[in-house]
Amino acid sequence: MKKRNASKGQILILIIIVIIGIILIVGLSSLLSNRRRNAPAVQDAFWEIGDQTVTTARVGQEIQAHIVIKANEEYVGSIVVKIKKDINLWPDSDYHIQTFPVNIRGGETEDLTVTFMPDQASSGGFRGLKGYFIEVDFQASGTTWTMENTYPPRLTITS
Repeated sequence: MKKRNASKGQILILIIIVIIGIILIVGLSSLLSNRRRNAPAVQDAFWEIGDQTVTTARVGQEIQAHIVIKANEEYVGSIVVKIKKDINLWPDSDYHIQTFPVNIRGGETEDLTVTFMPDQASSGGFRGLKGYFIEVDFQASGTTWTMENTYPPRLTITS
């Protein structure tokens, strides 16, 4: 009789632990989805030389990467823009990084501009450079946006 009561007690404790675990998981996922909602959306990302939009540039040419973001609701925090090298069959590498402190109200847009000069021409072959692309980290929400993996919109570099 004591053995049966002990096992009923253990089952009750196990059920309570499972219920608490489910409540914690649901609460955490709700918190994470709220953080994603708070991140601004990247409306456009493109490359310019002078005032002309481009998808190809030369080594050493001054290029401006434009990232147009729109806040769904107020966003206060840092946005890190990374210009990355897209390398064949190898992990991509950060080439130029710039951090922007941002305070945007809901519905507003902002154009973030990063100026850089590519140091290497696009090439084929094993571990060759395919080109450059943009990655945006929204620090306050913990989310990241990455430019589409096609050419264009990614930037090709000639020598």
